[in-house]
Amino acid sequence: MQPSTYKYTTFAMLFHWFIAVAVVLTIALALYLDGLDLGPAKSQALSIHKSVGIAIFVFTWLRLVWRLTHRPPALPNTMTSLQRIAATATHSCLYAITIAMPITGYISVAARGRETTFFELFVVPSWVPLDRALSNLTETAHRYGQYAVYALVALHVAAALYHQFVVRDGLLRRMWPGRSPD
Repeated sequence: MQPSTYKYTTFAMLFHWFIAVAVVLTIALALYLDGLDLGPAKSQALSIHKSVGIAIFVFTWLRLVWRLTHRPPALPNTMTSLQRIAATATHSCLYAITIAMPITGYISVAARGRETTFFELFVVPSWVPLDRALSNLTETAHRYGQYAVYALVALHVAAALYHQFVVRDGLLRRMWPGRSPD
């Protein structure tokens, strides 16, 4: 029988899965945007992409605060030190990229003088001076950052599937809703 701290808390799971779905949605929207010509469809998709990015930014900070104030379940004893280091590094990089990507996206738009709204509910204040060079720099960082997102998400999913189907240590069930295994 696993200890009572085997699973993540409900809030930790909600944060994880909300951010995971939102990241996949922003990736899908970004890929969709690349194929669109300038016009209303592109403008609307970009607005949704930016809004979801803001939500990722806010929920990542909330998740990070939750994580710092609530101890996660221990990793399985079957994991090697290298696997533990890789897991910690990957999680840290995922936190960093889900904070950095919305920041670079926001700065690239704001420094160009373009407005950002959050799901058409309110206008996000522009805290960045107009600066074409800054906009270009952060747009480039945002564009290259997408490849870090792809790599980190792929690594994270591959590790979870490896533990679920090869090692069979039940690691995936820790973040999956439902009952703890007996």
